[in-house]
Amino acid sequence: GLYHNNVKNSDSSLASEEAQQEQEEMNLSQLSNRSTSSSSNNKNEQNDKEQTWTWFNSDLNEYYNKLEKEIKNRDPNNVASIAVHRWMGEKRSTVIHYELIQQSIVKYLLPAQTQQDEEEARELRVFDAGCGLGSALVWFERKNPNWKLLGHTVSEDQLKFIDERLQGHKFDVNLLSYDDLNQSVDAIYSIEAFVHSPNYKNTLKAWSNQLQNNDSDDNDDGIIVIIDDFLSNGANKDEEEVQAFRQSWLANTLVTPLEFADAAAAVGLRVVEDRDLGTEYQIVKLNYRNQVPDVSLLPDHDQKTHQGWLGSKLRQRLMVHGKLTYRMMVLQKNHRKPQQTTQTTKDLRCEAVPSMEKDKPNQTSIDFPQIEPQLMSGIGKHGGSKMECISGWYCCNKGTQMWDDTEQNRTDNTAFLKLPRHLFGHYMTSFAKHLNQFYQSMPSTNTATTAAKGKFLDIGATGSVAKGMTQVTSKFLHFAGPLDYWMLDSDPSARNLQTNALACDITDCPSAPTCGFDVTFSHTVLEHASKPWDAFDTIARITKKGGLTMHLVPFSYHFHATPEDHYRFSHSALTSLVEDRGFTV
Repeated sequence: GLYHNNVKNSDSSLASEEAQQEQEEMNLSQLSNRSTSSSSNNKNEQNDKEQTWTWFNSDLNEYYNKLEKEIKNRDPNNVASIAVHRWMGEKRSTVIHYELIQQSIVKYLLPAQTQQDEEEARELRVFDAGCGLGSALVWFERKNPNWKLLGHTVSEDQLKFIDERLQGHKFDVNLLSYDDLNQSVDAIYSIEAFVHSPNYKNTLKAWSNQLQNNDSDDNDDGIIVIIDDFLSNGANKDEEEVQAFRQSWLANTLVTPLEFADAAAAVGLRVVEDRDLGTEYQIVKLNYRNQVPDVSLLPDHDQKTHQGWLGSKLRQRLMVHGKLTYRMMVLQKNHRKPQQTTQTTKDLRCEAVPSMEKDKPNQTSIDFPQIEPQLMSGIGKHGGSKMECISGWYCCNKGTQMWDDTEQNRTDNTAFLKLPRHLFGHYMTSFAKHLNQFYQSMPSTNTATTAAKGKFLDIGATGSVAKGMTQVTSKFLHFAGPLDYWMLDSDPSARNLQTNALACDITDCPSAPTCGFDVTFSHTVLEHASKPWDAFDTIARITKKGGLTMHLVPFSYHFHATPEDHYRFSHSALTSLVEDRGFTV
């Protein structure tokens, strides 16, 4: 618990949010009462024995005090047993969170020469925003004895546990909101606590104001690491289950990663890492066993009644359904004060693709060899040999002929069962046309001799060597035209490529630079993505403003697990996936 409901705030929007939340809780309570009343009409005898959920009216102090009384076997000598957040990974570890935060702090704040020598590492001031029972503080104190650690909690029982049972610690803990940080710090971390903020924009502003900002190049600017639940991009906030989770979990801050990044940018913070821990540590598979729990407005007879247990079930349902993600977001303080602007986050962070300017009539377009709609084997460094068709399973430029044959011989002519003929042209011809148009719009200043030379990213470029395919390294090299050709692949063999290669899964690839590519491209790859919506989130993030993205995916095709096979797409599904992320088809 990190924010007490009685903490004063003059922001009118906060008052509005609190009033809205109170009304929502009243509505849920009334719904629960109606359910109880209905049950009593049908089962008078059982009604006397029914339990109801215990609600705390947004009071995080009482919420966590009561929750702690329901949890037994806390061992102050075992850091893992006093963590108040979920475990992750096959070893069911609750300290992975601390290891990830440690890695981020070392990466962004400690000079390279001290990363291997903790004794000589500079002293850091680190703030735990919502310290719970102090498990993270204990872990960091043991790992980094030279750090000055501070934690805030609004739970009286949590503070009592720290003061009375965590003997010998040197860190300080205050019974305060995490917004009430009144000293400068180098790093702030928050584990499953940021979600409780009644006004996340005010919280980010308060933290940004106290985060170290170095004017010299000797030390990097301070960072914030948040590990918490985020609403999936495109999820409906007003959906009943989402609202029920928000109320029962006291998830006052339930925002998408894009909304979060916009709010951070407005207060001088930039997103330097966005990791989907839910996917990375297979939470749906390992923690939830791919199961969707039943949720009732009334707890079972043998069930705990704290509203948080209802929230945990709803959290599981939303994650399994893909509406909630569990992420680690790393923010870093900008050197300069943020400018007042109405631009979006993408505008602030993205360099646009160079393009011809209408007011410069003498400007010439970039010189490049015309892109030909030619399939290549991809063996070697220069594209390999020419191919007429990848395999007999492909249309092989026979699409329109197939459509015409079907039209002439069809036994039924129901309109809504027919696809339009224009969808059956040769995809290579379409790709080549759009690439030539795109490159012709680039000014001649964007040449190989300038630092502004752009990049073409081939997603899934190397093939599934692990499943017996031959590795390729230049299959669509000729599509790059005047740009540098880059490859991205999740196959383990991709790690052995020395240059212009990213070894990662497109659904979660922090190493791919934000707004780093002029063209993003994939050829029969995205059907293999376990969560294609996450893949397109990454594609939207790494494609420059004004950039081009092109993808070939199957609509009707046999099973081909290289390494896995998950989805088939209609043309309208593919259109929705890209338009929802800001692209124009």
